[in-house]
Amino acid sequence: MLRNQEFRVYIVTKGDILRFVAIEIVLGMMTYSIAMKLFHNVILASAGGWAGTEGIKRLVILKNMLAK
Repeated sequence: MLRNQEFRVYIVTKGDILRFVAIEIVLGMMTYSIAMKLFHNVILASAGGWAGTEGIKRLVILKNMLAK
């Protein structure tokens, strides 16, 4: 058994939850809808929705890194 046990506390704020809802759900729904109109295929639209959401999140991170 480990003698050095750690106790971690994670704090989830209201802003974190709202950011998750705004980015993941709303943005994902919008990118899925656009991909569905382009591809007319549920599988491709799902992949497009996921890729669009992840791409936009990474662009924001990249913009924040370049702004420093």
